[in-house]
Amino acid sequence: MTNTLRVVSVSGGKDSTALYLWAIEKFGKDGFRAVFADTGHEHPVTYNYLRNLPTMANGPEVEWVKADFTARLAKKGVEPSGNPFLDMMLWKGRAPSARAQFCTEHVKLRPIQEWLEQVRGDAEVVMYTGIRAGESERRSKMPEREFIKLYDCDTERPLLRWTDAEVFSYLEAKGVPPNPLYAHGWSRVGCYPCIHSRKSELAGMPEWAWEKLAEWEKRLGRSWFSAGTVPGVFIPTIQDAREWANTTRGGRQFDLLAKDAKDVPSCMSTWGGMRVTNPIDILKNLPHFNVLAMCLPCGKRWIGTVVARTSLFALECPACREQDSFASFIPDDYLEAV
Repeated sequence: MTNTLRVVSVSGGKDSTALYLWAIEKFGKDGFRAVFADTGHEHPVTYNYLRNLPTMANGPEVEWVKADFTARLAKKGVEPSGNPFLDMMLWKGRAPSARAQFCTEHVKLRPIQEWLEQVRGDAEVVMYTGIRAGESERRSKMPEREFIKLYDCDTERPLLRWTDAEVFSYLEAKGVPPNPLYAHGWSRVGCYPCIHSRKSELAGMPEWAWEKLAEWEKRLGRSWFSAGTVPGVFIPTIQDAREWANTTRGGRQFDLLAKDAKDVPSCMSTWGGMRVTNPIDILKNLPHFNVLAMCLPCGKRWIGTVVARTSLFALECPACREQDSFASFIPDDYLEAV
């Protein structure tokens, strides 16, 4: 009898979350394994959301994998930082760009490939992904099942013909909200910031995100932003890009809603034109609800109770008292499982 290993790839985006819930319904909590490739460059809200997802959905733990560039950097005499994304740039000697998008392969696909080689044994592996046809022209031509050489297994795309509305409706029916970033106007969930970020998205970046890029730029000795990003500046610095992002016109605008495949990179999970239900709105009839939160300054994870209409992005940490904790709500039924 052939042993089958079912693997669900999750990212914290709405589509992979729907896929995770679909797999629970289809195979049961113990019928598959969930894996997340940690790039070292995700938003803290996404990290917290993925940590809380198994509890919110009553599903299997998400197994985190990450790329290790230690050996490759040693050949260059470079000390690794421990952050996969930064180490990848140090190895390559540059940041990725639209014309050299090597990040997807090295910090997303390869780590999962290496993990699969360790866990597959003699099992027949089936990889499930949340790709949908409506995301791009290229994806619309993908089959629902095909053999993927990289992973040496078949991959299935159960949500391929689902619409945005069906994805959000499914999440709501299952009682699991989408990543809180959607409710706050974000168009993508993934690397933050992505090399394909819109000008408006750069303008809305918080101070800590700019500081991270500035630190990386200093360590790398090269600009994060590629030529042509800022009008009149050949190779823009972080400061150049930050000042330009707050102007009203000019520069490159990446359209996430474009239908052409070249405009929607393979690493992205996007949405457009949809009204996203805020997690607080889902519970608007309740006077209060429980949350799992993570403090950005001190890293503490904690459980607390907040009243309806409270921001999920500025909760006070009980340990360091900084008002910089990010939260995901958790149904009362699952509180004891934490």
